[in-house]
Amino acid sequence: MAPVAVMPVTLDTTTIHDLKASVARTTSPETLLDVLTQATSQYPDHELGFITSSAHDSSIQTKTFSEFAQYVRSLAQAIRAWGKPTGSIIVVYLTEHEENMAAVWACLLAGLVPCLQPALSAQQTHKEGHVAHIKGLFGSAIWLTNETGAEQLLSIPDLDIHLFSELKESAAASDHSEFKAHEPKADDEAILFLTSGSTGFSKAVVHTHRTILAACHAKGEDYALTSETKILNWVGFDHVAGSIEMHLAPLLYGASQLHVHPSAILSDPLRYLRLIEERSIEIAFAPNFLLAKLTRDLEKRSELFGTFNLSSLRRINSGGEAVVSKTAQAFAATLKNLAKDSNLSFVICAGFGMTETCAGCIYDSTDALANVPAHEFLELGTPIPGCEMRVVDPEDGVTPRPDGESGELQVRGPMVFVRYYNNAEATSSSFVEGGWYRTGDIGIIENGKMRLSGRIKDTVIVHGVSYGIPELETHLQTVEGVMHSFLAAAPYRAPGQDTEGFVVFYSPTFSLDEEDAPAKLYATHRALRDISVKMITLPPQQIIPIPINQMEKTTLGKLSRARLIKQFKEGQLAQHVARAEELLSIARGASFVAPSTETEKTLARIYADIFNNNVNDVSANDNFFELGGTSIDVIRLKREGEAAFGLPEIPTIQILKHPVLSSLAGYVDALCSKDGFQEEYDPIVPLQLTGDRTPIFMVHPGVGEVLIFVNLAKYFQNERPFYALRARGFEPGHPFFGSMDEMVSSYAAAVKRTQAKGPYAIAGYSYGGVVAYEVAKRLEAMGDEVKFTGLINIPPHIADRMHEIDWTSGMLNLSYFLGLITKQDAIDLTSPLRRLSRKDQLDLIWKLSPPERLVELQLTPEKLDHWVDIAGSLIECGKEYNPSGSVQSLDVFYAIPLRGSKADWLNNQLKPWAGFSRSEPSYTDVPGQHYTLMDFDHVPQFQKIFRSRLEARGI
Repeated sequence: MAPVAVMPVTLDTTTIHDLKASVARTTSPETLLDVLTQATSQYPDHELGFITSSAHDSSIQTKTFSEFAQYVRSLAQAIRAWGKPTGSIIVVYLTEHEENMAAVWACLLAGLVPCLQPALSAQQTHKEGHVAHIKGLFGSAIWLTNETGAEQLLSIPDLDIHLFSELKESAAASDHSEFKAHEPKADDEAILFLTSGSTGFSKAVVHTHRTILAACHAKGEDYALTSETKILNWVGFDHVAGSIEMHLAPLLYGASQLHVHPSAILSDPLRYLRLIEERSIEIAFAPNFLLAKLTRDLEKRSELFGTFNLSSLRRINSGGEAVVSKTAQAFAATLKNLAKDSNLSFVICAGFGMTETCAGCIYDSTDALANVPAHEFLELGTPIPGCEMRVVDPEDGVTPRPDGESGELQVRGPMVFVRYYNNAEATSSSFVEGGWYRTGDIGIIENGKMRLSGRIKDTVIVHGVSYGIPELETHLQTVEGVMHSFLAAAPYRAPGQDTEGFVVFYSPTFSLDEEDAPAKLYATHRALRDISVKMITLPPQQIIPIPINQMEKTTLGKLSRARLIKQFKEGQLAQHVARAEELLSIARGASFVAPSTETEKTLARIYADIFNNNVNDVSANDNFFELGGTSIDVIRLKREGEAAFGLPEIPTIQILKHPVLSSLAGYVDALCSKDGFQEEYDPIVPLQLTGDRTPIFMVHPGVGEVLIFVNLAKYFQNERPFYALRARGFEPGHPFFGSMDEMVSSYAAAVKRTQAKGPYAIAGYSYGGVVAYEVAKRLEAMGDEVKFTGLINIPPHIADRMHEIDWTSGMLNLSYFLGLITKQDAIDLTSPLRRLSRKDQLDLIWKLSPPERLVELQLTPEKLDHWVDIAGSLIECGKEYNPSGSVQSLDVFYAIPLRGSKADWLNNQLKPWAGFSRSEPSYTDVPGQHYTLMDFDHVPQFQKIFRSRLEARGI
């Protein structure tokens, strides 16, 4: 008999987990608004918690269910004042969980239909095409976004854009006591979700109140949700897992929730465990790549073993990408080591779901240590209550496959979407007779449990995000050295790999037997890697050049990805792989220098370990940052280098100044020698040296350090060099700067030594902005052209602010900037600390600082004390600063200020820069806050905006 797995909806004693709730719910909610009403009336004091994208403020902002309901009612009344007809679609384009959540509920209460918009494409043409497509699809263009989103949409005409900040202001100023909420019906459109657009522009998935509630009930039964359950979610709210699975379903049962911005977890994996412990979390979410990252970061941290109380944890959902069995086992073992209770018991629930199925609809609960997985990837298990699954012949879409044989996976049930909005053709082609939805995945059902074995659709899933192969191929086709229409990319996952990758097959425009073939091949592969990283954050696992006479096309003139990947897996392309490696070895050999000294060999082993390379492939000429090094990798290199060479410290700045292996080895040898090592001060720190376009010189912020620029510099590889300027005084024997003029003279001379002639591009972050302005003035006075002067979130007049900052507030600002304390801590502690001695103030901050952050920064109390003095010296230099003169042009980038509104910051504080530019300055909004705009989460968008202004200035 063909395998069709069904999980009927049942209610027995094993599923009644919350007697109070089950008795109180005399009538089951029929719409989402009923869910909010029920949660508010039955559990008014239960909480929704939020941690924002600010890496410097990990505090949890909470609202009770009752407070949240009042808040969204006020927003709904303000939205209703827009005068939009009932049922109008509002595209919600926001970043933070709380804003997204509030916007969705406000739309529902006002009788409008929210459509959740994920991050827009960085490619201008694709972004404009997508927005135009959405406008045509909905027949309108109403967007609710923030200032950053509005800036992204600025170039697109005829959009009706509303700012969330203005909506909140309107809501706060109005009385909503008489507000009457919309009364929807169960089959009305509730929320629209956009697909990834992996096969073209996005489709809008229509979920009604009925489909969403069916999913919530089924998930609640499967997860054993109760009103006492506590949920930890860090999936974006625009994703069905974040909004339905981790918010609406728990809300139906009255469960308290904590929603954390992804950057807060990815930048500090330990926070994941701290939050589980502190908030007694029972159910959390972690895709395979996070399981792998947590394991890598924590499995060797023996000093943390037995320190976390994780007894509340009982289930971790994992979806978005396949879960590697070995990763699940290693993660489970690591968590048990870290737990205080060695008998910690929890399950990892690998799941399958799609936007069209309200996220997870098939799960398998696995104790990865007690039960050794039978396959490379964890099984996905059985359907949730009310859902059915089957595997059929992909050719006809209806003939069932026997047990254990692969075929097209199909599902059906009340949680499956109703239709694609305004796209009857796509809806029709997605279903077959009997209401079975065609998932596009290849699955196997064996003994009632399902596992995936492939994908019909042309996508690659990286860290749970689906990217379209056709779009990637379109951009890869533009690389010089690639024969047009003879390139294909295919998803591929090597055994044990953390996330899915891909292989690129192409025919080169040149013969691999030419004399200069090694150099051409090297340049072509480097360009293919660069485009891949910029588009989907990952380089190809393999790039295989195949001569055009051996690259077969179908009768329709297309390359078959399936055939190419099959040939690759079976070793039929081995000769092409070997030939490419031979030529690339020749190209590398032209500059390859084998590490020769013991120090170089030791560093080569560390480099190889960090980048997962073969140590024999590491050259003494390798540049740490060109290999892909990040600011986190710098800290790892520092730690491992100090341990390997028995050194008390390898200063971070010296790694930045000596990124080439042989150069760093020379520095380490000098440190190890009895005579010690003392370098002459040079403010220039080369963070990225490849590319032939005009270099960037970036001046440090008010803390004097430049490590914050490392991740930004990476985006300019093979485009232009990126130099940072670091303050004087960090190294022993180097005095602080005594005046702004001395600092500017030193920096201008250093810039001239590095780049003898203009045109120049110089910028500065925060305090560094006014220094950059003065350096640009000095260079122009020398007769040089400065085509770009970038000022990042700093006004021209800073003297008054400098006089406000005493030692205590300067120390608190630095501590907040370094992530040692929260923003609220910095505010609350200012007055109390002033009554203490300097030593006592530092001792208190030290006790408040997360220990792992101190280790990461390699801080000691003495170093922190000295760093405060360096920052203080820069403040002294700014106390008498008054801007004068002008430069040719200014580009001002502004974010959320430290205090006051963004509008006031722009109009009253930043606009005066116009008096110091000989042409009209540009003012560009950038995401984030003053101290976070270059953080992990914001730097990808910042670099795009920054690059666009460089290009606008012709450099």
